[in-house]
Amino acid sequence: MRILVSAALLLAPVPALAQDFHCRNTQAEIRCVSTGCEVETTSFTPMELRRSGNTLSICSYSACWEGPIRMRRSYDGVTFLSASVKITHPGEPGRAPLSVMYDREGTAQIRWLGFSNAMTCGE
Repeated sequence: MRILVSAALLLAPVPALAQDFHCRNTQAEIRCVSTGCEVETTSFTPMELRRSGNTLSICSYSACWEGPIRMRRSYDGVTFLSASVKITHPGEPGRAPLSVMYDREGTAQIRWLGFSNAMTCGE
């Protein structure tokens, strides 16, 4: 009987991790520097933010960056994540910090390479 139960568990589909998500900034692109922020609502390409297990990735225009989550803190339905992401194109140098605030209502706020975007998320 134990063997049958173990086999059933091994063959059962593995559900996606509850904390995995996919987000896009479809309404606006926000760039911030020390002198202030600029909001573009008409001519921009939405970014793609993904969490898959312990990895964060963000794609902007023609490049994607990814890296392992280095910090995760949750409080009252909001999860704060931080990663040092690296561009996925071979030969490109450097890393950049990516900070994400994700809430269980399905929204995220990112801070990365001068962008400070609000995003709508799904799984």
